Amino acid sequence: MKKLFILLCFLSLSSFAQTAYFFNKKGEKIVMRDDTVEILVVDDRISYAEVGKSWEKYIRFKDLDYAIVGPHYFKSFKLINAKGKSEKETAFFVLAETKDKKLLSYTVTVTGKYGSSKYYNIYCIDNNNNILDYVKLNESFVYKGARMKISPMINKHFSDCPEVMSEFSKYEDTDEKHLNVLGFFDSQRYMKCN
Repeated sequence: MKKLFILLCFLSLSSFAQTAYFFNKKGEKIVMRDDTVEILVVDDRISYAEVGKSWEKYIRFKDLDYAIVGPHYFKSFKLINAKGKSEKETAFFVLAETKDKKLLSYTVTVTGKYGSSKYYNIYCIDNNNNILDYVKLNESFVYKGARMKISPMINKHFSDCPEVMSEFSKYEDTDEKHLNVLGFFDSQRYMKCN
């Protein structure tokens, strides 16, 4: 069975001026068109169009420092697991950030012969990219596990951030399949905690 791994994030930002840009690892700032911005992440890269240009270019995650697209913050990380080993560099939406922690999310849609399913990769890391906590879920097989794994992680690491807790509480209501909690990670909006 042939599977296609795609993360598609379509963001339309027609009312903001220069709210779509990224910095590469060389420190160069590239401003993307702000009339409509499409970020298609395939094979560890982002496609984009610069302001005043109509053709697409690409940047690989390994060359990306971070991207800002309206209220979204997308950054490349090389995470360090509990054994002290570096994982493959990839990019995540940074959902929340305190002075010493970050909440990251990377959603992958897998399309195959029998339809598509979303996979959620959720990490809490420290400022040295050490993984403090993580949850990996498939929306098709989540049920109670989503809320039972995610809620304690958010409460443990971000209980001192009122904005995160307020936003997260909107998704904690239990639906039949216990999937409402995943809506918090679908919004992908960046929150800075003081």
